[in-house]
Amino acid sequence: MSKILVIGGGFAGLAAVERFSWGRHHHEVVLIDVRNSSHFLPLLPDIVGKPIIPHTLAYSLKNAAQRWKFRFVQAVVQSVDLSSKSVITDKGKEFFDALLIASGSETDFRNRESLRGKSFSLDCIDDAVRIRDSVVSNDHAHYVVCGGGYTGVEIASNLQHLIRRKKLDQKVSLIGRGKILCPSLPGKHGLYLANELRRSGVEVCLSTTVVDKKGDQVDLSDGSNIRNAKLVWTAGVCTAPYVQNLPFPKNRQGRLEVDPFLAVGSYWSSPVDTQTQPERQHPTKPFVESEECIFAAGDAAGFPNNGGLLRMGIQFSLTQGWHAAGNILRRLDGTALVPYRPFDPGWVVPLANHRGCGTIFGVTTFGRLPVFLHYFMSVVRSIGFDNRLKLISHLL
Repeated sequence: MSKILVIGGGFAGLAAVERFSWGRHHHEVVLIDVRNSSHFLPLLPDIVGKPIIPHTLAYSLKNAAQRWKFRFVQAVVQSVDLSSKSVITDKGKEFFDALLIASGSETDFRNRESLRGKSFSLDCIDDAVRIRDSVVSNDHAHYVVCGGGYTGVEIASNLQHLIRRKKLDQKVSLIGRGKILCPSLPGKHGLYLANELRRSGVEVCLSTTVVDKKGDQVDLSDGSNIRNAKLVWTAGVCTAPYVQNLPFPKNRQGRLEVDPFLAVGSYWSSPVDTQTQPERQHPTKPFVESEECIFAAGDAAGFPNNGGLLRMGIQFSLTQGWHAAGNILRRLDGTALVPYRPFDPGWVVPLANHRGCGTIFGVTTFGRLPVFLHYFMSVVRSIGFDNRLKLISHLL
């Protein structure tokens, strides 16, 4: 009997253990996560802006272990020892015959670690609750959100919504480094989001970034400063430190480059210096399949797509987790692996005023429809019947 180790209890990790439970095998499955529950990340901004019950977005990993027949270990992963095929945690060592890295991503302070203790981030339910409680306490006049991507836009919108709902005398500023919001999207989407935020009362500052935070003062790159302010940092994400330290090629976010089967290490025989080659893509070498049974899925995986890497998204995390689990079982059984073929149904950026934008099956949409679809899919993808009922009740 082989031992399969899954790191991460998010969308990809839970999809994997569910797939293992469906497979007819005799392998031991172990899942490691730092938290005791899986958090539904797409609705974290809603905890800030709306009266949603936080625990509605959490699903116990102990319950998941009973449901899908795996062993759950709550621990912090410190490193992976490839030579001994083991994962070292703060609770001890776990050996493996097959490993799936599905630990997602976390807030990236971009070598600005001094800001970590001076600002809020949004990585889990507790982070969202802390931001909400801070606003309700009304002890600061200004909230500065640094980061003009999806998360920054959504959290700024929900902060403003909460301030209006509670009738508080506070301001919200969104600081974006690019010339438009969400620069990875077509320009008209960024313009739409900026206009909607400004209409709701959010101050949008583009081509600017946060330089420092001194006490209650936030200093900006244009030389101005905002006083009596709290800082919310949403300027990018990266993978966990143990992933960054693995001797495999990665992109600048630390996402592990995977082969067509979601396996790690199939193209290279020696480590690559990611500092000197941060954007390295797959070289044009003959394909050589890895002898190791190490796979990656979700945000931790960098899947090649159109000359770059497939974007991070829930749909990809779910399908990659399921697919990687299937290939792990195939590898252990000695059968041929099946390549992963991503399907992209689209994306949505929802705002707290129930307006947003997105592309659904190739069709660009603005207004209320994309927000409705966002919440509909959130209900579908949430785990647990009780959680779905409570979420539907809140949305209605």
